[in-house]
Amino acid sequence: MRAETPIVITGFMGTGKSTVAPLVAQRLNRPFIDLDARIEEQAGSPIAEIFAQSGEAAFRQLEQQALRRALEIPNAVIATGGGALLAPSAQRVAMPRAVVIELRARPETILARLSAQTGRPLLDGDDWQARVQALYRERCTAYSRLPYHVETDNHTPADVADEILALLVSASPTGTSPEVRRLPVRTPTGAYLILVGDNAVADMRTALPDAERFQRVAMITDAHVAPLHAAALRAEWLAGGVSTDVYTIPAGERAKTLETVATLYERLLHDGHDRHSLIVTLGGGVVGDLGGFVAATYMRGIPFVQVPTSLLAMVDASVGGKVGVDHAGAKNIVGAFKHPLLVVADTTFLETLPPREIRNGLAEVVKHALIADPELLHWLERGTWAWPALVERAVRVKVNIVEQDPFEHGVRALLNLGHTFGHALETVSGFSLAHGEAVAVGLVLAARLAARLGMADESLERRITRVLKRLGLPTTYPADAEAVWRAMQFDKKKRGRQLRFILPRDVGQVEVVRDVPREAVLEVLRGA
Repeated sequence: MRAETPIVITGFMGTGKSTVAPLVAQRLNRPFIDLDARIEEQAGSPIAEIFAQSGEAAFRQLEQQALRRALEIPNAVIATGGGALLAPSAQRVAMPRAVVIELRARPETILARLSAQTGRPLLDGDDWQARVQALYRERCTAYSRLPYHVETDNHTPADVADEILALLVSASPTGTSPEVRRLPVRTPTGAYLILVGDNAVADMRTALPDAERFQRVAMITDAHVAPLHAAALRAEWLAGGVSTDVYTIPAGERAKTLETVATLYERLLHDGHDRHSLIVTLGGGVVGDLGGFVAATYMRGIPFVQVPTSLLAMVDASVGGKVGVDHAGAKNIVGAFKHPLLVVADTTFLETLPPREIRNGLAEVVKHALIADPELLHWLERGTWAWPALVERAVRVKVNIVEQDPFEHGVRALLNLGHTFGHALETVSGFSLAHGEAVAVGLVLAARLAARLGMADESLERRITRVLKRLGLPTTYPADAEAVWRAMQFDKKKRGRQLRFILPRDVGQVEVVRDVPREAVLEVLRGA
């Protein structure tokens, strides 16, 4: 982050914007701007009167004008109203020009805070709590498109300000904190941490809740990763007096089968692993998915830790609790939801990755940027970043979405951008096309389909193509269109006979589209 870049702090009412933002400005010695106060000063009326006399549309217009002027002030820390950055047009104005941070809290926390406040029109009447909850649900998706999010539950304003200052360090593509960053992920049953940074594995045992309760560790890895990292990771556990067995599976997607799972069951049973054991998956997405599935099903489920060694696994596969295996030519068709106790994204592992695997992971980073982080896309277009910062920023996009939708019933579907095409291309290629490569082509095809349906400008496809080519990723793949269409029929995201496509309208604005004509899809595929 450049020194003169403004900081915008937004979020739902009751999350602490007007209290925290001045603290951040004070600690950074920057000017503070309360956007609502600026609007009232310029309009000569309280906001409640502007709403009453002119309506919400007129207020939003004043708000956008005030926001544009505030963003022109170098170094400013700007606190906005809860609705200032809801519209995609407002996000497109703010995110390329500023670091935009959403303060968030659980609905019950917000209600408790608001109950002590007065003077808000929305809080008048007996049904104000129901109205607040409805508005909260309505705004969640818009907030999810913002790049940074800071929790305020059970934190003082000073604590939240500290978290923002730490986050600002990692917002820079040219420098990061030497400390390992800890990103909390909330789940329906609790929470777990993601450690991100160089040498993060050194913090693994101390970050693991109640690590002393595990009597044994079963490490699942593959033939490529084991010679590089298994001995060092095993030594971390042995140093704590924990017996550790290493189970090595063949490398690659072809090993991601129920047969491999059955073999691991047999070995775990033979070696006496039970519910007091901990499974540690060390490897890329295949190892994480398969090892997590073993953890979800062995003895009806035992705890596990993810240690992703590929960029793709760090930014995508290891986060969110989806585990599974392939079957009958369909990718991840047999699976479960199983959240890890901990994810350890040690970015020093990236030093041992082949260039092709780096590129595969960058495809998923591009996907996350397209979904919710335009500034991240700028980093990739410029080609300058530090790995800890890049991984953390990409991970934050996914964390924000999976927290809202842990079981893929709603907004989480957006993470499948490029995957309806990509998974089918993987299958048709006999998995000679790597996952990241297939997703890269899928992103181009999704943008092309969006343009054909009148949702997006054709320039979006050209922009995506340019950045993918800059990163060394493919943007086309010669496959028979009918064969790809048939492979799509096995997609898990189908509803009945209906395929769902995740299509981009613009950077930071994607949506689920149904009822896409078959001929439109085939035409897009033939153009690849």
